[in-house]
Amino acid sequence: MKRRSWHSSSTACLALFVCCACGWHAGLGAPGGARSVGIEAAQRDGKVLERGLEPELTDALSEAVVDWVDLPLVRVSQADLVVRGTVLEYRRRGGVRNTDNELVETAVFVRASAELFDRRTGKAVGAPVQAQEWSAFGLDDPGNEEDARARALRHVAVSLILDLFEPRAEKTVESAR
Repeated sequence: MKRRSWHSSSTACLALFVCCACGWHAGLGAPGGARSVGIEAAQRDGKVLERGLEPELTDALSEAVVDWVDLPLVRVSQADLVVRGTVLEYRRRGGVRNTDNELVETAVFVRASAELFDRRTGKAVGAPVQAQEWSAFGLDDPGNEEDARARALRHVAVSLILDLFEPRAEKTVESAR
């Protein structure tokens, strides 16, 4: 009899785990009753010389919205809310050297900002937010810098989206008015 109850308990726990693990979503809510969100093509600050970061930030912001926000991602022209991102800074740094003074590890730095706009009213929702990230990489493989840049952009995008859609952020701005 004990064996049967252990078996049914473990089966129930496994079923609960599978149900909870499938389709997990953070479910951050929508400010002002919005029903959709779009990501405008990111811009690059005039001082940033590295090209090609804008589409990468746009893609990272889109992935972050899909993963963290409980609204469908649609075209900007159809969206109630629009995220506008800007790459503010991108740079490399000197890194770790070996005993022969050869550079073996370095890093990239990404800083970006984003704003959330309500297309229905034409006004900003909350204040603009910024995020930044260093991402290190070894020089043993030429593709490592690209991977480090992608990691930094993903982290920055998630931070921006979480800050923009955080329910407390909207209340703080409203109470300040």
